[in-house]
This record gives sequence, C-alpha cells and structure tokens, in this order.
Amino acid sequence: MLELELALQAQQSVLGSMLIDERCIPLVLSKLRPEDFSDGACRSTFTAIRKLAREGRPMDPVTVVDAMQGGDRYIAWVREVMEVTPTSANVGEYIPIVRKAAQCRRVMDLSEKLGDTDYDGKVALVQQMAAALSAADRMPRMTGQERSADFYERMKCEDKPKYLPWGVPTADRCVYAELGDMVLLGGYASSGKTLLSISMAQTQAKAGYRVGYYSLETSPRKMTDRQIAALSGVPLSKIKTRCFGEDEWGRFAQAVCDVSTTCPFDVIQAAGSTVGDIAADAVGHGYQVIYVDYVQLVRASGVRASDRYAVVTAVSQGLKTFAQSSGTAVVALAQLSRPPKEQGKPVPPSMHSFRESGQLEQDADAAFLVYLANPDDSSSNRIFKIGKNKEGPRAQAELVFRGDTQTMVELEPGPDRSMAAEMSAQGRAIKQRNRALAQQMKFREMQGGDGENPFADD
Repeated sequence: MLELELALQAQQSVLGSMLIDERCIPLVLSKLRPEDFSDGACRSTFTAIRKLAREGRPMDPVTVVDAMQGGDRYIAWVREVMEVTPTSANVGEYIPIVRKAAQCRRVMDLSEKLGDTDYDGKVALVQQMAAALSAADRMPRMTGQERSADFYERMKCEDKPKYLPWGVPTADRCVYAELGDMVLLGGYASSGKTLLSISMAQTQAKAGYRVGYYSLETSPRKMTDRQIAALSGVPLSKIKTRCFGEDEWGRFAQAVCDVSTTCPFDVIQAAGSTVGDIAADAVGHGYQVIYVDYVQLVRASGVRASDRYAVVTAVSQGLKTFAQSSGTAVVALAQLSRPPKEQGKPVPPSMHSFRESGQLEQDADAAFLVYLANPDDSSSNRIFKIGKNKEGPRAQAELVFRGDTQTMVELEPGPDRSMAAEMSAQGRAIKQRNRALAQQMKFREMQGGDGENPFADD
C-alpha cells in the first residue's frame, strides 16, 4: 500500500513540476508515456500536456484543463497538484519512481494471465515480462553542452576505457567493442568459427563478464569436451574415447576448475529458438555478452521460413535492436556463402560473403572472418580477418590451428621471420640501386694505341 501511495505522489509531483515550470516538459515527455500513469486523472493531465506541447500551444493551467475535455471538474485537481509541488528541482528524482512502478504493474498484469494460456502463450507472456523489466531509457539524448562536458570528464579520467577482450591480439588492439554492440563472426563450414568463438567467450568470462552461449547446433557436452581439450592440452580424440592415463587426470582437474570458476560461461541449447526467446532468456539471466551460433538457424516470428532473405534480415535486425535496447553485447556467428573460384582456387571471403542478407553487414559494429590459409588442407592454419570495424582499422592475422587440442592461437612474427623479411628488403634495395647505376653508366670503345688502355701491348 505504501508503494502505491509513493507512486501516486511521484506521478502528481511530475505533473506539478511541468505545470509550474515549462522547462521540465521536454525532459518528462522524453522519459514517460501515458501508460506509465496508473491514476486516471494523472494520465489525462499528462496526455493533455503532451498534446499541447506537440501542437506548440501555450502551456498553463487553463489551457491544460481545456485540453483535458473534462470540464470544470479538473480545475480543483490541477490546482491541488500545483500546490503539493513546491518546486520542480526534484523532477529528475520522481521520473524513475513513476517508471519503476509502471514496470511492476505491467509485470503483475501479465503474470495474472499466465494461468489462462497454453504453452506458447506463456512463453510470449514471459518474453513480455522480461521486456518490461529491461526497458531501457526511451530515446536518451545529450545536448551539445552535456556531450562536451562528458567528453572532457572521460578524457580526464585516469582509468583506461574497458573494451571487450577477444583473446586474439590483433582484435584486442584494433576493435573497441563495448556492451550494446553487435559483432559478427563469419566462416565457411568447418572453418573453426565455433572453436574460435568458444575461446573468445572464455576470454570474456575470465575478464569478469557474464556470458551466455546460445548454441543452435552443438550440444553443451560437445562444447565442454572441446573446451577441456583446449585448456588441458589432452587431445580431443582421447577425451571422446576415454583413453587417457593417470597423468592426464591431473590436467583435467585444472581444466575443470577453469571451466567452473576461472572462466565460466553458460551454454544454452537453443535449437528452434527465435530472437525473442533468446532475448528473454538473456535478460532473465543477466548476461552481459551473448553468443548466437549461428544466425541462419534462428527462427523469425511472423516470417515464412522459405523466404531465407526475409528470415535472416529479421533475425539480424532483432539481434541488433536487442543489443542496443538492453546494453547486451551480441556476438552472432554466421555461415558464409560458398566461395567463388579464380584459377581453380577459392577466393578469400569478404563482407559480401555473408549468406542470404546484406542486413548482417549493415547491422554489425564489427565483423570477423575466419578461413583456411590453405583451402586444400583442412588442418592448415587459419586466417583471421577483421572485415568491418566502425571505430578502428581493419587487419588480419594468421592463427595456428591444432585440431587435436582444439586451439587456435595467433602466430606472432618470430626472430627468424623478421630476419628473413629484413634480408629480403635489403636485397630488393640493392637490386634497385644496381638498376639505377646501370642506367647512369656510359661505355666507350678504347683503341689499341690509346694510352689509357691498360691492355695495350708495350
């Protein structure tokens, strides 16, 4: 009962602030909607003020009462609201109270309907509850002065900005991805994109992020086997056949400890899920980063499954909207289209290689591509390419692939490689200098009797 009274007082204080100080109106209208007001008189007053603001008409108690179309019965109400609001200085404190109370009411209303629906109806209601509880600030804005002050304060801060780590040095140096961004990881079939994504999720979990991995293709047990192989160094074949020795049990113990405590992340078997299913579950479990493996397997509600372009477009837009509205980083894995060939060799993938829809390319804040260094050898190293990077340079690196232990590690240039590169550069420079000297040289024929001829007979 006390909470209801406080919510009603907050609603009246918000309205009173707008009535006694017009400067509050833009702020309140950007944060609240008519449905946020539970009291009928409060909702009518807010609707009238918003109507006058949209029409650009003068704002005072008389015009507000007239716009409410309730006759003289609202005059006393408006006067009372203004009297109980001595100042508009605290309107910023009242707004969150009104919104929180509105969210609680929506959840309670939806929960009352749970018993009267079938399974699909219950799933839809739970998704609506999650959306109501996770509703971000509506169309947040910053003025020029606010943005300038914010920039200055950020630059003064001694703490370095925190970006998502990837465990791939090239990506860690170049990609400034944050919570709320959408990142693509594309690859051909069996190129190792799932393996690489597991390593990335592990790196982010170790850094303290709460990570959820939604697998629409691979079971949690299989993903765990791969992760344990990578952490322990025990070949995956031994884990699959359970043919290992006593010494390998000790390596398992440390790897299991890492999986459960040092770098833990949840694996969710999400086959047949829609974007709404994934979003609701992610919000409910408080994930900061989610992986979706992979985009082409996610279902799109209200879209014909046979229209692959429409499905992938809807899924991409849904994931992007969820990332921005919830502040959750979304890493979406995607299957690339079959590579074209030039002179019998597959062409390296590009952003145009994402299958079915260009919406993926458009929605991504950053995009990674992984493919075989030697297309004819499935055990060859992988090429990791940053195909899109909104706030940094594009780059690529070579990853050493070890299929037996399920690892991919960036190949750092070693001393031998650096020396060879330096010698090659010196050789090219000498060749260029020799060609230049050859063009400058002049030759003349020396006669036998010429005194300058060192080969002349005495």
